[in-house]
Amino acid sequence: MIGAFSTTTAFRLVRRLAMGQGSNGMYLLTYEDGARLAIETDLRAEVEVQMASPLPMGRVSEPHGVDDALGLPAAGPIRVLWIDHWSAELVAMLDTHVVRLERTGAQFLFLTTPALAEKLLVEAPNFRNRLTDVLRIVPDDPSGGDAH
Repeated sequence: MIGAFSTTTAFRLVRRLAMGQGSNGMYLLTYEDGARLAIETDLRAEVEVQMASPLPMGRVSEPHGVDDALGLPAAGPIRVLWIDHWSAELVAMLDTHVVRLERTGAQFLFLTTPALAEKLLVEAPNFRNRLTDVLRIVPDDPSGGDAH
């Protein structure tokens, strides 16, 4: 079982990414059931406001997920890839392509459930070793309170 990770929000994460603009990074972000749509909305809004950039989103589990992420030269400095189900092919793809992702110079956000994150961290060592950080992301609190 993976331990508890630091909690962040889209606002905090995008601020951190904006500070490191021009450098590559890969973040594995876990989210709780039911929060996915709110997190996606928050991330899109924060990247648009803080970085004046669109936020392309794709699924790694789709047949062309990694190739699509690599083939978007004008896609902006941050790219989101959802990992929505588990497969041995997914592990092999991430472990094989992690260096290609790094070479793009983009900052990648891999969003998944805690259960899938745990499997990835155990079974994809090349991917795990290249991660900048693993964080728990929660929806922004519109009242201005801190994340849990």
